[in-house]
Amino acid sequence: MNTLIHRVILRSFHLRQVRNRAISDPDQFDTEINVARGFTRRETKSVKPMRTKPKDGGIFYDPEQYDPEANQRSRYSPPMDEAVQLINHVTEREVIEAQNFWAQSILDISNSFLTGGDYVSLAGERAGELYGYDHSNVLFKPTKAAEQQFRPTASDAMSYFVGHDAVISGFKEDQGFAINAKKGFSRVIFNNHQIDCHGDVAHAMGTYEFTCATTGEISEVEYTFGYKRNDDGKVRICLHHSSVPYATGNKTSHVKRKETSQVNHKIVVDPAQFDIEANEFRHVMT
Repeated sequence: MNTLIHRVILRSFHLRQVRNRAISDPDQFDTEINVARGFTRRETKSVKPMRTKPKDGGIFYDPEQYDPEANQRSRYSPPMDEAVQLINHVTEREVIEAQNFWAQSILDISNSFLTGGDYVSLAGERAGELYGYDHSNVLFKPTKAAEQQFRPTASDAMSYFVGHDAVISGFKEDQGFAINAKKGFSRVIFNNHQIDCHGDVAHAMGTYEFTCATTGEISEVEYTFGYKRNDDGKVRICLHHSSVPYATGNKTSHVKRKETSQVNHKIVVDPAQFDIEANEFRHVMT
């Protein structure tokens, strides 16, 4: 009898424990039943991205803000943009490569003229590779330009490099810098004072020397170049300012010396002589 009563008490105790215990069935989505059982589902709060604030104060960038205009006004730059900017940076090596190509192009155009080649087409091809015309603004102030000091268009630059008589609507003051007023160049050397690279633009300042293919004289000219990476990924000239060094009185300090090796064996082109075959490689001993 005592044993039976003990079993009933234990069973009653277990039943009360079952009735009072909150049961949560993950597969049970009946909210009313779970509430009746005393179960309240704990809701997990989503962690929101932190809002970033510039160090110098100002506009917040909220990752949950989908207003493009508001985000553009913020100073936040996603990492991808920073990576793209690094890729677009103009390097000192690229500046030097552009200078070497410019110098070589002057010599190639000059040699093409002296040998009766199509120097005008070659100059147009090289100018398109060297200068950023049709890609950006180009600030070009040539050395030997008094009436038309600035050349904002590609055709203006072509007139300066190959001469007014070689292009349509050329400026009469242009005698053809790349062909050295029909005397030609045999050597071009860049001497950089400094190269400053910042972002997709770089600047270089210094002097370059031009050796005349006819007389052997070396002329020194001062320059400032600006280089910019264009949309096609290539680095081109966006700024070119060139001038003769200042000299007092009647001194011509830009003419330094003669290249004797060039004087002894030189190519002479007579501007009044239009017989190409006669002008080719006439060697004159001084």
